[in-house]
Amino acid sequence: MNKKSILGYTDYHFDCIVKFGGSLLLESNKMHSAIQSLELCRQHGKKLLVIPGGGPTDKTIESINTKFPLSPETHHAACARTQDQTGLLICDKVFSQWLRPCTTLSDARHISEEGFIPVLLPSQIIFAMDPFEKTWDITSDGIAVWFVWVVQAPITMILTNVDGISPINTDFSKATPIKNISAQDLLKLGHTSVDRCVPDFILKRGGKVWVGNGFYEDRLYKALIGEDVLGTFIF
Repeated sequence: MNKKSILGYTDYHFDCIVKFGGSLLLESNKMHSAIQSLELCRQHGKKLLVIPGGGPTDKTIESINTKFPLSPETHHAACARTQDQTGLLICDKVFSQWLRPCTTLSDARHISEEGFIPVLLPSQIIFAMDPFEKTWDITSDGIAVWFVWVVQAPITMILTNVDGISPINTDFSKATPIKNISAQDLLKLGHTSVDRCVPDFILKRGGKVWVGNGFYEDRLYKALIGEDVLGTFIF
């Protein structure tokens, strides 16, 4: 992406947007490492904007939907609010002194300028701007790459509980992830550790994505600065 400022338009100066996967909440003993990976980037001067995933509550909504199909309006509104809940949880001072919740991009920019890490509670923007279809096809992964496009950050970093994108029909816990994959090839793979909206968005709007394991403190920073690290780059 072009990082040059454009006359008359806000430059948010974010080095990346980090999607903090809701799956990271499921292993509370390891969640500290995921949060520390954000703090390590901050210590090295990187400016992040964190977009939280839905977490266990989102999975509960999906489970209810399989038995009692919800209206699109209900599951859309409910799932967006689960992202807010995850964001509020990881910003609690029991986990970090550096994460700060916010509901607008203006607040996110000011928080970042003050040296903290903004965590966007996205439901307010989602409801106001209506950029996403009310469908199960799009998840917080697809929402994160949209926000990257909005603020013109160079890359989306998706932190999850697996090491990256593995070939279909392999055991995620044992497989070696694909190091680099084009958005076109990722679409052909079908269901993976990111939703199908991500490669489709990249093909049509551009962008770059890294998918990696959030339970390791150093992987996010190493991937961000271009070091060789376990994970998958989508381009």
